[in-house]
Amino acid sequence: MTEQQPNPQSTPLRIALIGCGAITEQYYAPALKEAGKHTSLEVTALFDPAQQRLNAVESSFPGATPLIEFEALIAARPHLAIVASPPKFHAAQTIALLGAGVHVLCEKPLACTLAEANQMVAAAQTADRLLAVGLFRRFFPALQTIKALVAGGALGAPTSFHFAEGGAFNWPAASASFFQKQHSQGGVLLDLGVHLLDLSCWWFGAPASITYADDAMGNLEANSHLKLTYTSGLTGEVRLSRDTPCSNRYVIEFEQGKVVWQVGDANHLDVRFKDCSFSLSGELREQSARQDQLADSYHHSFVRQILNVVAAARGLEPLRVPAAEAISSLRLIEHCYANRQLIPMPWLSPAELERAQALATNSALTPSTSL
Repeated sequence: MTEQQPNPQSTPLRIALIGCGAITEQYYAPALKEAGKHTSLEVTALFDPAQQRLNAVESSFPGATPLIEFEALIAARPHLAIVASPPKFHAAQTIALLGAGVHVLCEKPLACTLAEANQMVAAAQTADRLLAVGLFRRFFPALQTIKALVAGGALGAPTSFHFAEGGAFNWPAASASFFQKQHSQGGVLLDLGVHLLDLSCWWFGAPASITYADDAMGNLEANSHLKLTYTSGLTGEVRLSRDTPCSNRYVIEFEQGKVVWQVGDANHLDVRFKDCSFSLSGELREQSARQDQLADSYHHSFVRQILNVVAAARGLEPLRVPAAEAISSLRLIEHCYANRQLIPMPWLSPAELERAQALATNSALTPSTSL
């Protein structure tokens, strides 16, 4: 790489936080403070165009310079930037940072479109900088165990899966723009579904086909339903919602058993065996010389990802979630939006249904037949 990186035993790695909204307040700021107990780093700059949000995060990092101009942040020359701004800004901010020689950890979704994501990955390659994406669930011991079970074949081949996630929306969004299509670009599929589709690609590879339905009708979807098929014969179903309580469980059926994961439980997994009246339910912990004092939890998975990105920036280990791996889930999301159907709404009158179907058709992108 073109710029000398700090010695991991001496100079702290300078980090800038881009965006001081809820994701930073609740997750990245606490995670950075915890990560600082395990490696040498320093948050030196904070950026947000809203002074009120800057003030809320500034107290956590009294030594950091608060900035409301993005150009000033570039001039501060951090080694690493965490981009946690609204998704519509991810591509432009990330590409600018990479071009200035800064490594980037970009919050999910990596971008609003596949084209933007490809531009970001290309910019990282051109600049010889690291670009990671905040798909932090890959750091859950429970989900790493599912990866190992699928790859190792301990329960035989997977035959089907059913993922259901969501409920009444309660995220403390900073503004109504979160619900406006011109700002957010996508609804529950882009916001929440990016996690589920990333995990399904990580575990099973890309599907051969997807059918998709939602309730967007020209705006942002609050409910999504996906059916996936694979060349191996594996089938899957995914349900997402921002307004209806779901089971919030992932169930994967294998030839010789099944696994059940409760959403958000980073280190617990139920394993059930075929033709056996017993099941295995236990706590899982990742064994690592560096992380053996770090708790296994939802919040600490953010810490684990930050530690990985910092170590990768120092040339000590590879990125565990490089941005190039986010391309697969974004490709599936874009395919879904281009081929969306109207979710069943039996309560509508024939006239209302006709209008709803017209809105759904008009909101779709140019239909695509391939993944």
